[in-house]
Amino acid sequence: MNLISKIGIEFKEKLALKYSAIGLYHDKNKPQDALELKKPGQGCVMPFIFQSAKGKTFAFSENTMGFPCSAFYFGYKDWIFPGIENFLSCGPFPGRECERFVKTPELTKKYLEDIKMEKKTEGYTILKPLESFTENEIPEVVIFFVNADQISALVFLAYYDAPEREDRVITRFASACAATVMMPLQYGLKGEDKAVWGMHDISARAKLPNDLMTFALPFNFLKNIYENMNESFLSTHQWDVIQQRIFKGNEQGE
Repeated sequence: MNLISKIGIEFKEKLALKYSAIGLYHDKNKPQDALELKKPGQGCVMPFIFQSAKGKTFAFSENTMGFPCSAFYFGYKDWIFPGIENFLSCGPFPGRECERFVKTPELTKKYLEDIKMEKKTEGYTILKPLESFTENEIPEVVIFFVNADQISALVFLAYYDAPEREDRVITRFASACAATVMMPLQYGLKGEDKAVWGMHDISARAKLPNDLMTFALPFNFLKNIYENMNESFLSTHQWDVIQQRIFKGNEQGE
C-alpha cells in the first residue's frame, strides 16, 4: 500500500468518515476509468465532486466543465460571464433572479478579480478517493465532506502544532467550487499551510445533504497533519465517544 492510499484509509477510520477524502490533481491525460461531462455548461460540479467521495473518478477539462462559474474557479476561464457581478449582487440581470450574495456589483467585481487564478489551467483536473491513488499519482489538494464532529476534529488537527496561529483554517465568502478547488490550490502554490472550510454557498447547498460541509487543503499540509495524527486527541477516550456517535449515525443513515 502506498503512502497516499494509507493516509486516505487512516483518515477514514480515525474520523469515522462516511465518505472518502478526495485527492485532486492535474494531468494532460484522462484516466481510462474517469467519468466526464459530455459538454460544457451541464450544471453545478459539486454533485460530481461529491460522487468522487463515494468512490468515482471524475475528470474535468476546458471543454467538459459545468457552469461557467465552475470553469472560472477551476482555472479554465478568465471570467465567468458578462454581468456576473450584477447576478451575484443586486442586479440588474435580465431573465434571472439575482443571488444577492454581495452588497454591490462593484464589490463583486473586485472580489472576482482578486481571487482568480493567475495561470490558466491546462489538461484535466482529476478527482478520486485518496485510497485509489497509485504510487505515480500525487494529489495537489485533498477535499473532505464532513459533518460537524468531523470538521471540528480537522480544525483542531490543523492547529495541533501551531495553536497560536489565527489563519490555518479560512472560512469566507466563496462559491462551493472556489472553496474546494481554487483557494486550496492557490494556498498550495504559495506553500502556505492553510485549509478552507467551505460549502457555505447557498446556491450549492441544496444539491448536497444538509449536514455536510467541506474541508479542503493542500496535500503537503495534510501530510503534516497526518504525521501528528496518532499522538493527537484522536487517541483519547473523549474522541472515542464522539467517534462511536458518528459510527452510529452513519449506520442509521443520519
